[in-house]
Amino acid sequence: MEGGITILKQYIFKYKWFYVIGILMLWMTNVAQMYIPKATAAVTDGITIGNLDIDGVVEILKMLVLSILMIVIGRMGWRFTLVGSGRKIEKEIREALFTKWLKLDITYFNENKTGNLMAYATNDLNAIRMMTGMGVIVIFDAVIMSLMVIYTMATFVNLKLTLVAVIPMPIIAISGIYMKNHIHDRFLAKQRAFANLSDQVQESFAGIKVIKAFVQEKQTLDEFEKICQDNYIKNISLAKISAFMNPAMQFLVGVSLLISIGYGGYMTINNEITAGSFIAFNQYILMLTWPMSAITHAINVYAQGLAAAKRIEEVLNAEEVILDNENSISKDSLEGSISIKNFNFDFPDNNQPALRDINLEVKSGQTLAILGRTGSGKSTLVNILLRFYNIEENKLFLGGHDIMKLCIKTVRGNIAYVPQDNFLFSDTVKNNIGFGLWDYDDDLVQEAAKKANVHQNIINFSDKYETVVGEKGTMLSGGQKQRISIARALILAAPILILDDSLSAVDTKTEETILNNLKKVRNGKTNIIIAHRISTVRNADKIIVMEEGKIAEQGTHDSLIELGGIYAKMHKQQQLKKGGDTYEG
Repeated sequence: MEGGITILKQYIFKYKWFYVIGILMLWMTNVAQMYIPKATAAVTDGITIGNLDIDGVVEILKMLVLSILMIVIGRMGWRFTLVGSGRKIEKEIREALFTKWLKLDITYFNENKTGNLMAYATNDLNAIRMMTGMGVIVIFDAVIMSLMVIYTMATFVNLKLTLVAVIPMPIIAISGIYMKNHIHDRFLAKQRAFANLSDQVQESFAGIKVIKAFVQEKQTLDEFEKICQDNYIKNISLAKISAFMNPAMQFLVGVSLLISIGYGGYMTINNEITAGSFIAFNQYILMLTWPMSAITHAINVYAQGLAAAKRIEEVLNAEEVILDNENSISKDSLEGSISIKNFNFDFPDNNQPALRDINLEVKSGQTLAILGRTGSGKSTLVNILLRFYNIEENKLFLGGHDIMKLCIKTVRGNIAYVPQDNFLFSDTVKNNIGFGLWDYDDDLVQEAAKKANVHQNIINFSDKYETVVGEKGTMLSGGQKQRISIARALILAAPILILDDSLSAVDTKTEETILNNLKKVRNGKTNIIIAHRISTVRNADKIIVMEEGKIAEQGTHDSLIELGGIYAKMHKQQQLKKGGDTYEG
């Protein structure tokens, strides 16, 4: 239960004066509420005894008006300060959470599903907002109101009657402490179930074409219903506690009211208290209904908020693996040369070798092509060039600098990358192409689109460059997505361009046009092309063929054909395939 307290203390302390003012407003509101039963008692006793006059009524009315004004002002004040603080804390933690995610390495996102991440950003943050906003109001209001009511009953009415009437109250405190841990554990289980449900929905929508193509609607629905049922069970399990606690607290307040009416009536008959005091006492007992109900709500909100804070604190404390060194070099521009010397690499927490004995020299301005079957290490090599993983020092050099001694921003800022999945944001075509720049105009965007041979497609869209491409570019064809992704990279004019199997969805004619454009606009800059088609790479200055994490062959197209090895076999197979030229391995 200790986890999560640190982060809550940090943010609550930041807004401590808002909380102090808000709690004072709560106190003022409750002080004002204490007068209403007193006014009732004064009027009742005045009528009963016969000593109530107009001046007395006017005085009571003045005090009632003042009390009502204090209640209105107080409630407005504590809502602004306390509820507002909860919203501010929610906003700041959400920003801190997103900032942290942007700093975490690729491995973290491989290990954590989207549904779980969404649970952090939605349900967990809602629980923290409730705890630091309404939760604080409920807790302090319940405590302040309870103490004031009991004190007023004891001093204004009768101490003995008060002690008898509050006998059930300790049971409330004991049951609250007992139930707190149960709520905490069940809330964590509920959050895990929600994460699984969110992930199932996200995966189903993302893979809807595959589901339909393989006629798996029934199986997908069955799986969803299982996960949905588990989420339902976990939510009901948590709700059962509230369903039990609220009536139980109401019952205990009812017991207090029965004691008050029974014993208080006895004391009134025996003239130990006045009729007005008897009525006021029962009003005070009824005023305890809210604090007692609020205590159950407060325990629930507190336990859920603490559990949520614990989960978020684990994210915020997650180790940031990919970091700059203390003396990292920052440069605006690097030369495009690449040098790799006797390089070996294993994935973190995996003893399986990924790359072995890699030696490679690429001069600035050259085009390097990388071929190989799936799993041969092509994309791994690219991910290392992009500094997605830590490696040994003095093994890989960019522009003559050890990549581990360069700032991460310098490394990635000098590489334009087109990934395999051609990811596009749910934004306009223009904003997707200009994504890597802070400032860009229409001419710059259109020039990049022309280089990627996609301009003509774009101007045929209904809104041209202002067309929204849909989530992950669902409104576009595969080839259009690839070419817009290429345009997004070309607009950067970076010293190094990496195309990770980025021409697979275009026909050979379009591919040839794009490659010719690259040759013109990338003259003097380094290009790395990962591909399966020989036609894509045959004009590269250097070609490497990867097998099982090693460079099996290296040379130009002609020299590798002459060698008669893997590359020559790939070339022969693709030549024999009528109407296709993809390496089958």
